[in-house]
Amino acid sequence: MRKAAWIFTAPMILGLVACGDNGGSTTETTTDNATQATTTGTDTTDETTTGTATESTTTGTETETTAPTTTSPTTTSPTTTTTDDTTTDTTTTGGELTCDAYCGIYQEACVDFAEYDNMQACLDQCGQWPVGTPADTAGDTLGCRMYHVTVASTVDANEHCPHASPNGAGVCVDAAAPACADYCTTYFANCENDLNLYNDEADCLDQCSHWYPGTTADTAGDTVGCRLYHAGVAQTDDVTHCPHAGPGGAGVCVVQ
Repeated sequence: MRKAAWIFTAPMILGLVACGDNGGSTTETTTDNATQATTTGTDTTDETTTGTATESTTTGTETETTAPTTTSPTTTSPTTTTTDDTTTDTTTTGGELTCDAYCGIYQEACVDFAEYDNMQACLDQCGQWPVGTPADTAGDTLGCRMYHVTVASTVDANEHCPHASPNGAGVCVDAAAPACADYCTTYFANCENDLNLYNDEADCLDQCSHWYPGTTADTAGDTVGCRLYHAGVAQTDDVTHCPHAGPGGAGVCVVQ
């Protein structure tokens, strides 16, 4: 009876051993799978992260560099054109069209031409002239004289200072303006002896050449026209009119 009981117990022990082997196999399988899953996940994550970072950095850098290089509207400044236009206008028109501006330029540019005793004498003469326009290059206007005095200050004073003078030197003068030759001839005909204030006709022509011509309608003012008028009426009243017709103007043919 005891032998039979031992034999029954042995198979049970073997069965327990067999169950233990199966459990070990399960554990190994689970461990391998977990290891593989973990490794695979790490590789995937590394690749994804690295790839994204590289693309983002590269793309951002290229975009920032390209944008400022393409947009460059710096060169189109109108300063050069405006400066060029301003310079041309100033040279052509002689700048501001006033007696102060004209006399200021004349005093510096035409020092060798003694047309005015001082600045005030220049301003007084200038005040008699028609203003005209800045575009004038000929004719009896301040604009014409301003043009020529400005050119004289930069190019050729010997040629342009006479044009800028009161008598205009045949350029800044009206075509119908009174002539010195007519004035001197009339004066010598009607103002004789003590009423004649010139040495001779040459002296008359020389002094007259510095005066502003004016017009034939002038009866007052420091003009050739005023003196011509009074020299003419001196035929009937020389005592009264010859002094007015003389070089000093006797308070009539003077700047008013």
